Amino acid sequence: MKNKIILAIISIFIIATLSGCVTGPKTITTPDGKVTVNEGTGPAWCKAGTKMTASGQGEQGSFEIKGITTYNGTQVCEAVYTTDQGTMTQYFNEKSDYMVMVSKDKDGKVIQEINVASPK
Repeated sequence: MKNKIILAIISIFIIATLSGCVTGPKTITTPDGKVTVNEGTGPAWCKAGTKMTASGQGEQGSFEIKGITTYNGTQVCEAVYTTDQGTMTQYFNEKSDYMVMVSKDKDGKVIQEINVASPK
């Protein structure tokens, strides 16, 4: 359930970033708490330095787009969601038809890797 909530937050953030809805710092109040977004620089689909922080219901987390990198031989955007429980790193391409999510515990041990790439 927790991974579904994290995935939903990340998905909403990526959609907002790609659609150009995020410009400058914005704070949004949701039923689950507050979300603050600061936009970074770079191509529209991967603005390095874009940060989102969320707090509410006893847990705080932050999401940051690190920028364009290569993962498993594919040029992707790297984004990291961090909580006190660990991290979830997401790698996705410009077309959003390739996405890999790597979850690690607070000690850096890989817990799960999910490949949600669309078939070509």
